[in-house]
Amino acid sequence: MIHYTVLPEELIFYDSNQKALPLKEVVIDGIQMLIQLDGSSEATIVRLLSPDPMHYLDSRFQPGNKLQLFPKI
Repeated sequence: MIHYTVLPEELIFYDSNQKALPLKEVVIDGIQMLIQLDGSSEATIVRLLSPDPMHYLDSRFQPGNKLQLFPKI
């Protein structure tokens, strides 16, 4: 069976026993995305939230890629 929807798969295949991931919404180089903090200076891209299709072709921002975070002073 094929299920077409605009809902994220986390809502469709919801598991009440699974802990929610601590996600943070950020904007990097003008691209809005959700990241999961892995430590104090590292994060993993979970999802892009941009309406621009060209942002999805940028290999730097593919879901699963690691980002180095530096504090902004």
